[in-house]
Amino acid sequence: MDVKHYQNHTLVDIAYLALKSDIAEGSLLPGQKLITRELSERYGVSETPIKQALNRLISESLVENTPRKGMRVKDIDLVSLEELLDVRRMVEMYYAPSIIRHFAENAELQERFKRNIAEHRELVLYGADARDHVRNYALDLEFHQMYIGCASNARIAQVYNNLGTHVYACYIYKKQSQAETIAGVDEHEAIYQALGSGSLAALQEAVEIHLDNARRKIISVLRDR
Repeated sequence: MDVKHYQNHTLVDIAYLALKSDIAEGSLLPGQKLITRELSERYGVSETPIKQALNRLISESLVENTPRKGMRVKDIDLVSLEELLDVRRMVEMYYAPSIIRHFAENAELQERFKRNIAEHRELVLYGADARDHVRNYALDLEFHQMYIGCASNARIAQVYNNLGTHVYACYIYKKQSQAETIAGVDEHEAIYQALGSGSLAALQEAVEIHLDNARRKIISVLRDR
């Protein structure tokens, strides 16, 4: 990744965005060992911001740090991923009634959902920057964090985030067509509309469709890799 695209960012941001982009694009492969000196030379920044960027990616589960083995790009385990996606489905469906209730009570959160969807749609339709797939991933993650946040259960939100299923979504955006990405935003819109309607059946249907399509796309892309 050419870091000149990141002139308005800090050195840590430069390293973080470049690393994340290269992981998503497959320039850094699942399971590949990450050596700070080599990454420093690769991106043209010192080792200190590289280490800080790696720590951010560790917190997002894109990078793993194993004692005495060092840091690696998170490896892909399709069996574990299938199981985690099942857990994610159970959480999103089980808490749907409380999510509807708390969504209706929070006008500020409703506006945040609208802004997220609007920005995501604009990015997909008109974005042309090399970093757009990274922002796509961030907006997708933000949407689902807001959704599960509507359950108003901090422990469940922590468990949901620790599942790490959205980590694999970062591999999708460079591998699917614009139409497929737009369809994903449309599915977010359908979930938002179902939340606004207050209909549990409509919300469960919208969530089921989105999770089924996400599973299909993620598994397909990861198998190809």
